[in-house]
Amino acid sequence: NKVLSNSDFFTGAFPAEFGNSISSVFDLKLRNGNNEKHEFTAQLGLFGTELTGEGPISKEKRSSYLFNYRYSTLVMFGFLGINLGTTATPYYQDAALKLNFPTKNGGNLSFFGLGGASKIDILSSTQDTSQVDIYADADRDEYFRSQMGVIGMKYVKSINTNTFAKFVVATSGESQINHNDLLYRSTDSTGRLIIGSDGRYVLDSLINKLDYDINIHKTTATFSINKKYGKKHVLKYGATANYYRFNMVDSIFNNGTTNDWTHRWDYKGDAVMLQSFIQWKYRMSKNLVLNTGIHSSYFALNNSLSPIEPRIGLRYSMKNNQSLNFAVGLHSQLQPMYTYFYQLPNEDGNYVKHNKGMDFTKSMHYIVGYNNQLAKNLRVKVEAYYQQLFNVPVTAESSSFSLVNQGSSFNRFFPEKLTNSGTGQNYGMELTLEKFFNKKFFFMTTASLYESLYKGSDGVIRNTDFNGNYAVNFLAGKEFKLGEKKSLSIGLKITAAGNKRIGPVDSLATVTQGGVVFEDATRNSQQLPDYFRADLKINYKANRKNVSHEIGLDFVNLTGHQNVLKLTYAPDPNNPTVNGIRHEYQLGFLPIFYYKLDF
Repeated sequence: NKVLSNSDFFTGAFPAEFGNSISSVFDLKLRNGNNEKHEFTAQLGLFGTELTGEGPISKEKRSSYLFNYRYSTLVMFGFLGINLGTTATPYYQDAALKLNFPTKNGGNLSFFGLGGASKIDILSSTQDTSQVDIYADADRDEYFRSQMGVIGMKYVKSINTNTFAKFVVATSGESQINHNDLLYRSTDSTGRLIIGSDGRYVLDSLINKLDYDINIHKTTATFSINKKYGKKHVLKYGATANYYRFNMVDSIFNNGTTNDWTHRWDYKGDAVMLQSFIQWKYRMSKNLVLNTGIHSSYFALNNSLSPIEPRIGLRYSMKNNQSLNFAVGLHSQLQPMYTYFYQLPNEDGNYVKHNKGMDFTKSMHYIVGYNNQLAKNLRVKVEAYYQQLFNVPVTAESSSFSLVNQGSSFNRFFPEKLTNSGTGQNYGMELTLEKFFNKKFFFMTTASLYESLYKGSDGVIRNTDFNGNYAVNFLAGKEFKLGEKKSLSIGLKITAAGNKRIGPVDSLATVTQGGVVFEDATRNSQQLPDYFRADLKINYKANRKNVSHEIGLDFVNLTGHQNVLKLTYAPDPNNPTVNGIRHEYQLGFLPIFYYKLDF
């Protein structure tokens, strides 16, 4: 957030210039650095360290730099005895950079970069018998690594007083690496696990179980032309080309059965995606504005084509700072890249990539909204929406599976043959009441009532995993002056929401697979207990001649409310008669301290 400028968030029926999304678009923009003087921010807290800097490269040419670097680890929480739900320590770091160079004749050239890396080792072999790790599989040690990065260049040029062009080229990459060792513990003559004097189970052996290395690289080139015709018409058109390169390997050892490796992913290749758009903004009258356009997409891997995706929006301004808006649009989106290349052996023992031919998922969006500027710093907004999903991948054989549910848990999934015959629908209403920051005070409250349903290949309409039915948020902040150069700020955030959907557990399949398996026919017929969390933030700021000091305390989950994260299967090997299925909970009360310097 320290390097972002004003950014746009579209929650549905977004303009034609945005594609490859069926839900929402967050158009993030990096701000320029200060081109007049150098400024720096250093921060130290329980989560780690952070450094931000900006300033002029050349004051005469008004060029600037901006960078941010963070290195974080949760090791301090372990030293303080704070339970984070895991005995493992995650390490992560990230950086962002922007260099900005105004050019002659109204042009601007900028270079940008963003990257991050993380790692965590979840070692059940070293766990104390009294410890419970909600992210760990008790039968293995897991070593996980992930990285991402993007670098690029943007050039904006004013062609004349009514026309400007934008060109962007960038390259990006992401990587996920995981290694699992299957854990065997020593047992006595009765089959009970042996516990050593240190309180840990005695280790028998570790056997290589699973390895995967998933890499996706993308090179992007995009351009757009924005041209104004008189006072009523603005035309914008452009195109984007993405070149993907894939290198995906995933193997699992079938110990106890065939005693060999199954290669679930083994793919090297490339693909191209092309997108184009044209959109027209027409000021029909003083109070009525029309935005319309067409987007098109093509994915060369499987010749998926969505040639015409019409979008239209109307905004009508009324008296007393009121307005009505309406929007409708057709949208399409690729499937998660790795789902195209999962492979299974056929009858001849040859591997076949069953899902390489999956088409785009598509959706129709319908939105109507009302906005009222009640006062200079107070606004109310009401919006109703309906989203119709189709072309959703579901299993070829009759089941409750649908790709719309993926991402709701920490588990990977291994899709067999999928077809684009699933459907879904999301509809609801949202209310926002917002007081902008004025007289040292602001607040915002939002309330949402909604339904989220889908249909798998078995033809049954069910709740999606995400159908919580409601969500309410309240956010407020107040600043108090403590003299000329000192201030105290207090912030409060409260969230209440319906939790994820689950179903009755298939006990036999759960024991066989060593993880929670829900009954297929009754999937998502139950719901986890509702979610509630209140956070309080207090920070003190003192300004000096060349530096300002800020000390902050965040009290996360102030009430210590126990929010259920998921169901897990964790049987006690020394007491197998006890039910091994239990609730795992999110973080309880957590205090976070930081100290920041601006100079």
